[in-house]
Amino acid sequence: MDKKVYKKLIEVAKNGELITYSKLNEECGLGFDFSHSKDRVELGKLLGEISKFEVDNGRPMISALVVFKDSHPPAPSEGFYKYADELATLSKWKNKLF
Repeated sequence: MDKKVYKKLIEVAKNGELITYSKLNEECGLGFDFSHSKDRVELGKLLGEISKFEVDNGRPMISALVVFKDSHPPAPSEGFYKYADELATLSKWKNKLF
């Protein structure tokens, strides 16, 4: 898990703010170029790791605070919602199996 990104998201949450994907990329020095789909996928994986960590520890998906800069109202990517559904499904199975 990228600790710099995680720390930034904690800061954003404590301040009651949102952060755009591009601002997160810039402020954490990630160097992604969002014109390339592979970079968008890599950021999604990075945020997914943080989301799974939070959910596994009984907390909400803090990556919900990362939104598109031009969305009104502010909203995370479609991938966020798909992963949220996947994590909910995994949690249900985990509770049934253990």
